[in-house]
Amino acid sequence: MTLISALAGAPGAASSGSPLTVIRAAQPVTLADASATPRSSVVMLGQGISESAGSVYDETGTVPDALAAAMAKGVAARTRVSPFADVGAALLNRFRTDGASHAQWAPAARLTTPATAEAGPLTEAELQPDNTVSLRITTASGVKVQVSLQSGKEGMAVQVDVAEGELNEDERRAIAALSGAFQDALDGLAEVPPRWSLTRLANGGSPLLSSISLSQSRIVDGATQTIDFQADSKQKSLTVSNVTGVVKVDVDLTKPVTLGSATQQQAAVAKYLQQFDRAQRRGSGDEALMGTFKDVFSAMHASNGAAQVPAADTTTRRLPAADAHRSLLSGLADFSASIDQVREASNPMRPKEIDGFSYQASQTSQVSGKARWDLAVSQEQSTTLTANYHRSLSPDVQLALTQDEESQNYLYFQIHDSSKSKTDVAYEDGVLTQATLNESRTQTTQVSKYIKGKLIDQSVMPSSESNSRNLLSLVRAAKLDELDDPMAPRDQADEILRRKYLDLARQAADARMG
Repeated sequence: MTLISALAGAPGAASSGSPLTVIRAAQPVTLADASATPRSSVVMLGQGISESAGSVYDETGTVPDALAAAMAKGVAARTRVSPFADVGAALLNRFRTDGASHAQWAPAARLTTPATAEAGPLTEAELQPDNTVSLRITTASGVKVQVSLQSGKEGMAVQVDVAEGELNEDERRAIAALSGAFQDALDGLAEVPPRWSLTRLANGGSPLLSSISLSQSRIVDGATQTIDFQADSKQKSLTVSNVTGVVKVDVDLTKPVTLGSATQQQAAVAKYLQQFDRAQRRGSGDEALMGTFKDVFSAMHASNGAAQVPAADTTTRRLPAADAHRSLLSGLADFSASIDQVREASNPMRPKEIDGFSYQASQTSQVSGKARWDLAVSQEQSTTLTANYHRSLSPDVQLALTQDEESQNYLYFQIHDSSKSKTDVAYEDGVLTQATLNESRTQTTQVSKYIKGKLIDQSVMPSSESNSRNLLSLVRAAKLDELDDPMAPRDQADEILRRKYLDLARQAADARMG
């Protein structure tokens, strides 16, 4: 049943639904049906016609509920940063007491003109949303919940759909517990630049919820930007698409044995961000899109769990070194990350000379054996860069390519880079017996020089380098199994060991090519 047909009293409005509550100016009317299917409710807010949008009040002069108040406030303040401020939290908080489907509409004020004087309030059918958010939740029992929010100059609509079963009380509470994370995600997406706090939805999830996803479609400066976030116990993914390109980061959560400490992970992310900056400068990538890529990459690696340094054994005066492999690996969860800039034919005289920027980075780990006994890990990291761009022959002359040969004075760069790194670690009887690093990198730069549209020079500059190292020497030098001060209290011994693991991680990171 649609909201409009119910409110307009259209024929058959209640013929196919369950008991439906319609709130019109705080006057509830119940339309019952013989079938006893789960109930749902539809609420329409804002019946009055005025020059300025106002809140909706019941007969006592108070706002009916938190959701109605938040929606009315959002409609009345369309120019503020977050159109869904407090709406997301209020909508999920409904699940504390109500697990049924629900729809609610808050219209903006219709400007009174001779042509609209008799038109009545704006209806949901007239809504042309410029910001749409959909939150989808699947419970462990298989119930599917979709929460939708739409905002436009005509008003705001929200809807909750519950399908494939009914929510029990524990599931309702688990969904309601996401209200703060959901609102934080909405507020973060509304900021400029966006704050990517979507991962809180996954990290705060309950075992009762098997998967969570959030998507947004928003008009930004006249162009559509889309966001798609998905998460479950094994993976999470975030894709951002806008007029300049697409950013995508996938993270694998199934190999916690490879994770390093929180400090090690922060250092690894910072090193990757530096690599991304170098790739952007070398390939002349879009700075804003690369900024989004860096922010998304950082957010997706911010809270995937972290290893705890094993406690010092002050009784035997020996310190365990069975987690040394964590410091030799990157410390990050496996991932695949990519940034693809929209390709453009900027030279009308040579349309095959395409400007573009594409960069990928990934990490995959193969794990076998038992931790602290015969564990073996092989971790591979790789990056690729493909970029093409035009440059003026003189930095003082702005390039403006046309069909006129006088404009055809430029350099055309074609960049192809790749890097690979493999770290192998293995234990025997709990003792680290293998720790090797092998990596290679190739770079190719082709530069074509044109004057008045004629190719006068073309150069190709290849380069390559490789690096192999046995990392066991770093582990031995770290002396993880030795106690510096046999008389040190337990907390001091633990701190000394923590610093040793961190120093080993730094040295292993420094051993890799930048």
